[in-house]
Amino acid sequence: MAAACALILGMYCTNASAYDPAHPPGDGAYHPVLARGDGHLSYLMARSTALDGDWIFDNDLARFGDPWGAPRTTTGRKSIIHPIGPALVWTPMIWIAEGGAVVANAVGADIPLHGYTPWHQRFVFLSSALFACGAVLLGRRLARKVVGGAWAPTYAATAVLVGTSLTYYGTYMPSYAHAMDAFACAAFLAYWAETCGRRDVRRWLVLGALLGVATLVRVQELAMGVVVAIEVMTEVVRAVRARTWGDAARWLAGGALALAAAVVTFIPQLLEWHLVFGTVTELPQGAKYTRLDAPMIVELLYSMRNGWFTTTPVAYAAVVGLGVLAASRRTRTMAAAGLIAAVVVQVYLNSTILDWWGSAAYGQRRLCNVSLPLVVGLAALLAACGRLVARRARSRWLSHGIAVAILGPLLAWNYHAVRKLKAGKAASAERVLPCCNFAPDGTHPFFASIYASIGDPFAFPANAIFAIRHGVPLQRWDAAVGDYPLVPPLDTLLDDRIWKQRGHAGLAAPYVVAGFGPSLPAVHPFRWTTAATATLLVPNLMPYGQRVTLWLAPGGATHATVSWNGDIVAAVDLGPGWTAVGFDLPDIALHTNELTVEALPALATGIPADFGVPAEPVGVAVGGLDLEFLPPR
Repeated sequence: MAAACALILGMYCTNASAYDPAHPPGDGAYHPVLARGDGHLSYLMARSTALDGDWIFDNDLARFGDPWGAPRTTTGRKSIIHPIGPALVWTPMIWIAEGGAVVANAVGADIPLHGYTPWHQRFVFLSSALFACGAVLLGRRLARKVVGGAWAPTYAATAVLVGTSLTYYGTYMPSYAHAMDAFACAAFLAYWAETCGRRDVRRWLVLGALLGVATLVRVQELAMGVVVAIEVMTEVVRAVRARTWGDAARWLAGGALALAAAVVTFIPQLLEWHLVFGTVTELPQGAKYTRLDAPMIVELLYSMRNGWFTTTPVAYAAVVGLGVLAASRRTRTMAAAGLIAAVVVQVYLNSTILDWWGSAAYGQRRLCNVSLPLVVGLAALLAACGRLVARRARSRWLSHGIAVAILGPLLAWNYHAVRKLKAGKAASAERVLPCCNFAPDGTHPFFASIYASIGDPFAFPANAIFAIRHGVPLQRWDAAVGDYPLVPPLDTLLDDRIWKQRGHAGLAAPYVVAGFGPSLPAVHPFRWTTAATATLLVPNLMPYGQRVTLWLAPGGATHATVSWNGDIVAAVDLGPGWTAVGFDLPDIALHTNELTVEALPALATGIPADFGVPAEPVGVAVGGLDLEFLPPR
């Protein structure tokens, strides 16, 4: 455990800064140091809080860079949409760094005192490495109480620290507050689990305060309160059945007190929203940022676009371990139920966010908040496997060997992938096929053979269900899911500009199921249908009504029938040239859909490379499709 924490601290300390003495920050341009991207904006919030004593970010953005052109709100101020919690945590650290700079300058250090320097940021962001270690140490402590033993919790805590997204956000991207978020949620969950069953006032106040702090770091963490709700309702039901009405009232009062304490702790965020945005009832990201009725859970877990399980398989094993924990007679049922509920709720909420893949992220960065449940779940799995091995082999050391043999490659894989992002290199926001970009040198042929046979093994069972449903190989899941023809920019979620967005889907190979010939080069590439029925996959992200325009041209057939997920949506006679075939989608047409074109005559054995009508019989030419949103009526 000590070695794992030392590794994280070492990675942080050796992470190169982007500071360029020839272009120091403060000239109005964006010159990142350690704070990058959204982390740059979060740090400016902290700098303004600590050194300016206000939440007016106009001067900070003007002086140190406004890379995305922050819009002005109804209050007339420049907006930064991130929570205020990280800024409040970093503020005293900036004060300490500023005081150190004053002392160092007295002996000739010449450190600028505007706060945006390597001196300040290196000190402040050390907290991310410490928060990452602290989160898993709290998980290890709880696992020792819930699961028992020392080795399984230690292996589990080490694996979560070095084998998940927490590694990256505690070391090479420390200006993002996900490690802080992990610790805040771990502190709340650990205290809840260790005091489960108590109903004294002190417990409710501490629980509420810890939940409020976590919510300040990231607003979504209010949902962590589900563990308190489960405990309270369970005890209330038990009291009602026993007709002990006083006990039921005391439990309900305790839950209400915890909620009130959380709301009071959250007041700084409400104040910041009021001052900057002029309202406390709407999310700064816009109402369309989340779609509670349109979760994309399977994609979030198994997609090649920062899927939780496919990017960091340690999380997959840990979630399986939570199931083992719930089934075990050795553990407390309430703790297991609460930790599982916390993970389920967070997975659901993150799957409803527009960019469920986390934009430019390494893995599911927003799920760093469930690091503690992962430690406990993985410890339960390792302990159960260890007992099974020891019972059969009667050798405790064999259990250690198997644990190291299984976890070691997963941690090495994650470490190798994170190392590629050293020095603040941004992770990809697009779908990335895992084979074999992240494989260590010399292992490419081995992993390539696995992926050639079954695709990503950590995409099971999602890829198998997908393959059976659409009649495609297992590998098609890896190549097709998570890429969408229409993804509106995040800034369009704040107003009616979203209804002006357009998208175009071509006929790339991963989306072709059957019945199409090769893609022919042209101004707009197209494919001839070579069977009576040709099917195309169309992934869809947005839960709003959309109009689809499919472009068709006659070949051997002059009539075509178009179906969407098996329902006929258009039947059209085709004239010379391209014909636009339009139809509207229902309000929610999410995930991967099937678009089918039926046209006779059917099969052609070969298609010439020219752009004319092939000599052999074919159906129609399909030139892709366009999508646009339908404004609400």
